[in-house]
Amino acid sequence: MKLARPPAPPRADFLAILSDPDLLQLLLVACPDALIVTTPANAVALYTGAAEELFGFSPVEVLGRSLTRLFPDRRARTRLQRQLDAAGRVAGFELPAARHDGTIFPASVSAARVTGRFGETLGTVYYIRDHSSIRAIEETLRRNNEDLSSMVSRLDHLARHDPLTGLLNRVAAFDAAERFLLSAADARPSLGVAVFDLDRFKAVNDTYGHLAGDRVLANFAAALRSHARATDILGRFGGEEFIAFLPSAGLDDTRAFAERIRFAFSAVPVRVAEDLAISCTASAGVANIPSCAETIDEAVRVADERLYLAKRTGRNRVVDHDSPTEHAA
Repeated sequence: MKLARPPAPPRADFLAILSDPDLLQLLLVACPDALIVTTPANAVALYTGAAEELFGFSPVEVLGRSLTRLFPDRRARTRLQRQLDAAGRVAGFELPAARHDGTIFPASVSAARVTGRFGETLGTVYYIRDHSSIRAIEETLRRNNEDLSSMVSRLDHLARHDPLTGLLNRVAAFDAAERFLLSAADARPSLGVAVFDLDRFKAVNDTYGHLAGDRVLANFAAALRSHARATDILGRFGGEEFIAFLPSAGLDDTRAFAERIRFAFSAVPVRVAEDLAISCTASAGVANIPSCAETIDEAVRVADERLYLAKRTGRNRVVDHDSPTEHAA
């Protein structure tokens, strides 16, 4: 007796799912992305529940119509269409989309042409996701990066500048001068060095207080800035001492610069109280690379020695390599 063969199990492959309307509907409903299918004439033929939830339009308002209502930006639609025509598929194409209430949101669209056995276009399938949350995250990251960059910039400025005068601090000024010498095209670049000291500054602090002393320091820094070139390197050397590095300046140019600063500072009284302004003076020593020294440290040492020679010989003067009394006020 021949036994009957058991019935073949139902097909469980993907084609079987597509051929079963109930399973196909379940597949479409389960898809988390908005799914839209258009005909070869670009009319909407399928508009899933996820799409209705995303866009807010009812199926009656969309089916049989073009995608213009959902994607109103003509240029963006044209770019999407060109990519589809060229490659037959698009992944993660972002373009503006419109909801039923008129709000515009960033949509990520992946699409593919569906073709028949003979290459004819049967339609186009679109998968759409709302990228609003991603854009919000990106915007937050962008703002955070800007804030971080701004904070780093402020910290860098604080690390390199004197907080009272706004000039470079000693380390930053020396670094900038070294960079000039290293980057100069000339084999023996010229660099002027002027070291200034405010005369009898301790007496100002002791008589009028440290706030008055701060105003005097700030006024001298302002005099430096007002007579400096954009390329000049200005710094607070420490206490009441200041330094200026003058790229490409010879010794005579550096001495003339120091004289202008000395005159400008002494010509404008510093207000230390509502009803009191005092006149202050400064002394300076100047040097130059390469005429006086070969290195920055050596040039600063020479200028510093000439500064103290100016202090010993009467103050309110500039001393260079010629005569310590030649430029007395």
